[in-house]
Amino acid sequence: MTMAVRIVGRKTYEKVLEESCTVEELLRNLHLREEGYICLRNGVPVTRLDIVNHADDVTLMEIFSGGR
Repeated sequence: MTMAVRIVGRKTYEKVLEESCTVEELLRNLHLREEGYICLRNGVPVTRLDIVNHADDVTLMEIFSGGR
């Protein structure tokens, strides 16, 4: 089964993955820096060691700050 992942930040897009994996593996597969994103699984923040799969609603929220 496939897993849809929403990536929200400066640009928002969706990616489809084929298998379950840890958040750390997910970020690596998407070529995203681990320290640059918060992962929400079904609306709840999870750690890099948690597993996400096709039944989960997965959103990666980019961390960035603004200012002067």
